[in-house]
Amino acid sequence: MNTTSLGNLAVLTVTNPAQTARLLLALRPGREVLWLGFALAVVLSCLLQVGMAHALPIPPGQPVPAAEPVLLILARSAGAMMLSVLAFLMFGRLLGGVGSFDDILLLTVWLQYLQIAGLVLSLMSLLVLPLLIVVITLATAVLSLYVTLHFLNEAHKFGSLWKSFGVILLSALVAVPFVLALTPSGPV
Repeated sequence: MNTTSLGNLAVLTVTNPAQTARLLLALRPGREVLWLGFALAVVLSCLLQVGMAHALPIPPGQPVPAAEPVLLILARSAGAMMLSVLAFLMFGRLLGGVGSFDDILLLTVWLQYLQIAGLVLSLMSLLVLPLLIVVITLATAVLSLYVTLHFLNEAHKFGSLWKSFGVILLSALVAVPFVLALTPSGPV
C-alpha cells in the first residue's frame, strides 16, 4: 500500500466504514503484521500524547505539572487498546458475533491510526488556533463511534448496528474502570 491508497482508505473509512471494514478484513494480514501495526500505533499515540502535554500552555502563576514517564504512557496506551480489542471480541461473541481476535485487532489498529491523525490535527490546531481543538476533538470522538459501530457490525457479522452499540456499551462498562485505574491523575 502506498500513501495515496492509505489516504483513499482513510476517506472511505469516513464515508463508508462498512465497506472499509470488508476491504480490510479481506486483506488477511499475518499476525506479525497485526502486532507490528499495534506496536506502531501505541508508540505514535504515546509520542502525540507527550507532544500535547508539552504544547499545552500553562497559565501564568501555575506550577508546571510533573511529566508522566513515557513507559507509563506506553503501557497505558497498549493496555487500553488491547482491553478494547478483548472486550469487543468477548462481548461481540456474547451477543452472537463471529469475529476473530485478528479481525478485531486489525480494525481496532486501523481506527487507532485514524484517531492518531485526529490527534495530529488537534495538536496543529492547538499551535495555530487553540479554540479549534474542542471542535476537532468532538468530531473525532463522534466519527470514531460511527466507524466503530460499522467495524464491529462487519467483523462480527451482526447485521445490526444496535448489537454493535451493545458491544460498545458493555465494553465501556468494563474498560472505563481499568483505564481510570491506570491514570495517575484520574479520580480513582
